[in-house]
Amino acid sequence: MKIKIEGHHTDAGPKIRDYIIEKTEGLERFFDRIVSVEVFLSVERERQIADFHAHLTSRKTINAREESTDMYASIDTAIDRLKRQLIKVKDQLQGVRDQTHPDASLHVSDETPAKKIIRSETYFQKPMTAEEAALQLDAIDKEFLVFVDVETDEIGIIYHRRDGNFGLIEPRR
Repeated sequence: MKIKIEGHHTDAGPKIRDYIIEKTEGLERFFDRIVSVEVFLSVERERQIADFHAHLTSRKTINAREESTDMYASIDTAIDRLKRQLIKVKDQLQGVRDQTHPDASLHVSDETPAKKIIRSETYFQKPMTAEEAALQLDAIDKEFLVFVDVETDEIGIIYHRRDGNFGLIEPRR
């Protein structure tokens, strides 16, 4: 893996270069298909910026940029971001391999995560006309209101439109 280090308004001395090399070589432990890593260090007033670009064999580039008041802290945080992104890429590639493998059905579960009902409200309203429902909707300050139409004895939905008017949704007969 090639490591290229450049500095802008800062001197990337031997101590910091050795630190960067040590940290970036540790990335191969998480993902072994890194071709090169470019590191750009810069200082803007009190901000110490570390910008990493990892080039992978799949011609994909992963970027991590971090800034803080300490260059070493910026480097550490950016490396941590790169690690998380590399693990994610590796898991994605592993998932693709598992799906193409003949025994993929043994490893991949077909279960999708169940969606949860976050909030529920119950309205026990008397049957009303669409006009009364519009007045009620303004009073409760919600986006929509489900009501029972007094004329048809069907459920209707009234909502606020973007143009400031009301919209009415009725079931098809």
